[in-house]
Amino acid sequence: MAKTSVKHTAISQSAISFDGGLNRADNPDALADNQMADVSNMYYEAGQNILTTRPGLVHAAQAPPGDPALVKLTAFIKDTLDAQLVAATSDGNLYRLDESASPPVWTLITALAATGIVPSLVTFNSKLIIADGGPALRAWDGDAVTSLPDSPIGATALVEIGGRLAANSGQDMDGVVLSAPEDETKWLIDDGAVFLRAGYGDGLRVTGFGVISQDLIIFKMGKAGKRIMRLNAAGTTSDWSLSQISQNLSAVGPHGVEFVGNNLLFADHGEIHDLAGVQQYGDIQVGGVGRLINPLLNGKTVSEMRFLPKIGVLLSLVEGDSLVLVFHPQSSAWTKLDFQGLFFRSVCQAGDKIYLGCQNGRLYRLGLTESRDEVAPGDFREITALARSKVFTVPGEAVLRKTRLNYEAITPGQGRLQVYGSDQVSPTTLLTLESDPGLGRLADATADLTDASQPLGVSAETRTVSRTRFRDAALSFQITTTSGRIRLRQCLAELAAVNG
Repeated sequence: MAKTSVKHTAISQSAISFDGGLNRADNPDALADNQMADVSNMYYEAGQNILTTRPGLVHAAQAPPGDPALVKLTAFIKDTLDAQLVAATSDGNLYRLDESASPPVWTLITALAATGIVPSLVTFNSKLIIADGGPALRAWDGDAVTSLPDSPIGATALVEIGGRLAANSGQDMDGVVLSAPEDETKWLIDDGAVFLRAGYGDGLRVTGFGVISQDLIIFKMGKAGKRIMRLNAAGTTSDWSLSQISQNLSAVGPHGVEFVGNNLLFADHGEIHDLAGVQQYGDIQVGGVGRLINPLLNGKTVSEMRFLPKIGVLLSLVEGDSLVLVFHPQSSAWTKLDFQGLFFRSVCQAGDKIYLGCQNGRLYRLGLTESRDEVAPGDFREITALARSKVFTVPGEAVLRKTRLNYEAITPGQGRLQVYGSDQVSPTTLLTLESDPGLGRLADATADLTDASQPLGVSAETRTVSRTRFRDAALSFQITTTSGRIRLRQCLAELAAVNG
């Protein structure tokens, strides 16, 4: 009887989803089935676990005079009718964006105390409080800047907790000062302010603050080490207590700390960590939220973290790098972005707008309906994105018989579905993508039918099938786009084991 040398058996279907986020801490073949070995310029939209191409950039304003870097952005909300974007610059000035001008221009508010210091800016009692290392804190009410007498000298870290402002001190390494309740002008103990030393005499300086409910988290750092302290500020001041959380970790500065979801994330040297509430003794402990992406930092430090409610994500900007790490609190998953190699120093949400301040001094806005990046006025560039699955291994070898990619086109664009073998270097293209959301129903058309440039009746959700065969002992799948935006839903692979 004739005998074949190779025979396919045990045909199986593998559903590959992309909702587990990026994992760069484990080997590609040890990832969870829904995790990715690589992803770029994709994120999960607010409240969803569908991997989506990020929106494009819109050029919002030219640089302030002298082209200094925009090192700190904040939204100053004086009242519901008066919200202004404020920016600190690397040459030691504070500006507001005058959006009544066309195009918008920067208007000087005041000079900062020194260059080289990124100030802490907090809106409190309808004023913008400025901690820039000067002889006192200052307040801007939208018109004039005034000094706050008796406030801490040399303060660079500032936060609001329980109706008080908390600031560090340039004169006392351990010093933490809290203003009187609901009053930014009172900083003397006789007027209701509080002064304490967090970890007295340990040789470490207070570098930043975080807030978890009624707890003030105090970060300290110096040549002698690191430390995280906790001030429980519940009840009257006589009931307050100070304790230690960690003596091995800290935050490198006041801007690399942000509360999101149920966690307080903070940036240490070359690492991201978190503090979270737990049921065990101590009730606040260090977590491992950054473990999966810390290898990407490669020793670099996150200079700023900021949560953006509009899109439901936290952006982490990396010092001296175009890498932007994205944390999605609904799933505790990470992705990463790169905006055409631009180095961003600060990001904030002002109203419904998301602004990014660049090292080159230009201001950008995230255009939630844009599919290209406007890197300079009138200079548009396509967004390239990719998502790469874990490495799937099989005993012996397997043949990929059929692949189906389910995705939704947001805007017209192009891309490819590829498969990698054991070498994980040279991909084979299974199919090319021509994504087009189309016009849907005729009733959706808003212009003359004779001028239509998109196909009518095309579904935005596309199921593209490849019957290209591929044989190997290890496979991973990569979807890349060179233009346009998509929502990536699922990749279905039909595999058959090889005997012989």
